[in-house]
Amino acid sequence: MLFGVKLSNEIFPPWKDHYINYERLKKLLKENTIDAGSKKGKSAWTDHEESQFVAALDSELEKVYSFQATEYGLVNKKIESLEKQVEEINAQGDKEHVEWEPFQQELENALSEARELDQFARLNFTGFQKIVKKHDRLHPNYNSVKALLSIRLKELPFHSEDYSPLLNRISQLFQFMRDNLKTGSYISTSLSASLNTPAASSLSNQQDLDYQSFKFWVHPDNLMEVKTLILRHLPMLVYANETDDNPSADPIITSLYFDNSSFELYNMKLMKSNTSPSLRLRWYGKLSDKPDIFLEKKIVDKTDDENSRDIRLKLKEKYLNDFIINHDVEGFKQKTLQRVKEMGTSEQIINGISGDIDEVGSFISELDLQPALRSVYTRTAFQIPGDDRVRVTIDSDISFIREDAFDEDRPIRNPDEWHRTDIDNAGSDLHSVLRKNEFTKFPHAVMEIKIKSTSKRKASQANGISIPFSRKHGKWIEELTTSHLVKEVPNFSKFIQGIASLFLEDDRLDMLPFWLPELEDDIRMNPNQAIEEEKKKAKNQTDMKTRLQRIEDAPSRSQDRNAGINVEDIDHESSDDEGGYSAPKRKQKTEIIPFLTGGSKLANVDSEDEEVELPPGVMKPKTLLKQAGALKIEAKIWLANERTFNRWLHVCTLFSALTFAIYGAVKKAASETLATNMAYLYFFLTLFCIFWSYYIYIKRLSIIKERDGKHLDAPLGPMVITIGILVAIIVNFVSGFRHAAAQITVQDAEPLHPLIQYVLEKTYHLVGAEGY
Repeated sequence: MLFGVKLSNEIFPPWKDHYINYERLKKLLKENTIDAGSKKGKSAWTDHEESQFVAALDSELEKVYSFQATEYGLVNKKIESLEKQVEEINAQGDKEHVEWEPFQQELENALSEARELDQFARLNFTGFQKIVKKHDRLHPNYNSVKALLSIRLKELPFHSEDYSPLLNRISQLFQFMRDNLKTGSYISTSLSASLNTPAASSLSNQQDLDYQSFKFWVHPDNLMEVKTLILRHLPMLVYANETDDNPSADPIITSLYFDNSSFELYNMKLMKSNTSPSLRLRWYGKLSDKPDIFLEKKIVDKTDDENSRDIRLKLKEKYLNDFIINHDVEGFKQKTLQRVKEMGTSEQIINGISGDIDEVGSFISELDLQPALRSVYTRTAFQIPGDDRVRVTIDSDISFIREDAFDEDRPIRNPDEWHRTDIDNAGSDLHSVLRKNEFTKFPHAVMEIKIKSTSKRKASQANGISIPFSRKHGKWIEELTTSHLVKEVPNFSKFIQGIASLFLEDDRLDMLPFWLPELEDDIRMNPNQAIEEEKKKAKNQTDMKTRLQRIEDAPSRSQDRNAGINVEDIDHESSDDEGGYSAPKRKQKTEIIPFLTGGSKLANVDSEDEEVELPPGVMKPKTLLKQAGALKIEAKIWLANERTFNRWLHVCTLFSALTFAIYGAVKKAASETLATNMAYLYFFLTLFCIFWSYYIYIKRLSIIKERDGKHLDAPLGPMVITIGILVAIIVNFVSGFRHAAAQITVQDAEPLHPLIQYVLEKTYHLVGAEGY
């Protein structure tokens, strides 16, 4: 979609006069009249027009910044006004006679304006970037305006406003309403139930509850809208550290994942092994601030849930090298247990910690694990305090960084250190110390919804079908997860994504995650498209339930035959059923046609050609790089092509001689009609050989000259010749036996051996000599 169309579609009508005037700037660039590739177009752009465009661009930037700053201040004043009302309500103490409807409406307006303001900043920032790139492409003779825009954006930073403090204050106001308002149109059914029922008493059996996790991708353009939607139902959690300069901001979390040079943990997790362990270090904020560091080992055993467990150890940074790198488990255990005993911990807990340390230490030593991947992201969490039945986390600005020392000659991390000190040093700029292939940024935010549910519902989900959320969790979760704002990605893992993206070319990766190709697609969709997708998904779920019901109702013999199939092994990642039964037909066609035509085996692979905007001053080459320079081809290649052509001509000569020999002996043949038809058949094969040999010679000559990588095989010609000769032999054989049978019926046949006589009779009957 063109940006001008996108801007007109997504503009907020009350603010339409304050957006970037994209069409006016395009007209000033004379995009419709100037051809960037022609010399005439370049000379048509004058210094006066350049100055006029720069002035207009700066004017638009000031207009956008002024409006954004004004609106941000107005939203801030609205929130301050609501906070004063809360203070007055608390001071009066009479909350039952308070009119909540105006308060609720004002709060909703503040939340909506904050969301629209974030979208306003995103659209305008994209518009300025687009128009500057267009200027540099259309007028490469003039200096790039990109540097000027960067300087002005630092002075007028409308795009870098942090909305987390606003959202946090709005979240607290919503929580105030939840605490004091038992009913209301804005509160979902689930929240009304949770407010009327204490969290502890609402759970009938605490041991019978477990979490279900659902993971989604959120495009950055939809992130603010998703957050504001969740805020209407769940408050935002604040991670407060004493060392934080801004405690209301979302925390930055760093996770260090372990693996070995063979990527055993990665392959086990991705290939869905029965037992898939994982190990990571995690901390909040900067390492220079001395945060708490947690070593977490998670074991998932699909065969026995009792063996699935989590180990979480709180470590001191100064002991990590001895424990992880030097494998001094005993020394680390003594220091840790000594500190735990000083805190007055019970003997049972101390024994448990001792066992966990031994288990993690042996796990690292046996598999030769080391820190391999760093994941850095910002986390926003939503949850009702004291009620953990619904928990939502959104991880944004996700970056993956190599942390391994697999290559002993050129290690990424110092093998004697448990982490990269160049990154964790205080004040170091992350991107200044990272090289190109050492990091990658994930394009989306990751939202995870955890819902506490009974084991009965968990067992029903084991069938591989996405079940709808229960009524007590609220309809709003269903509306969010089925909307156009998010894209569900089952079993998504940051560890798998990071390893797959940074070590994509490594042969030691046995598999790649199914979602990897989807990262190239735009996950945004319009609401109507999302509704259609949800209908298809519901239909597929209904069909799957019907199939499973048939399996359950099948006879015991059918059950015995399928007893060895594990339902969890069904590949839920597959999307083959979307195309119905047309996929096998397509596959058969693609296998046969290239074989006959001699086409490339890569003919069905998507082309990499696409419209690319080249940098200023760079022109698209008229010839490919592989065709540049002098044509240097070995003589044996030319001679091989000519030798093949000569062999085809030799075959043509043989066919022509055979044609004229048969045609000249027609009068002497037993069947003149048959001899004439055979002569015509061989004459057709002669003509085909002539045209085919010339066509193949010219085609291969062109491939050689163009240095193309196409395949040179062409089996169609030999197959036609073979079929033609086979037809001629069969027809001659049948006709000859018929003629021999007719001759024998007239004359007296000599007695033959019974076996020979039997074979002749069967052969005569086979060729249609019924008179024998």
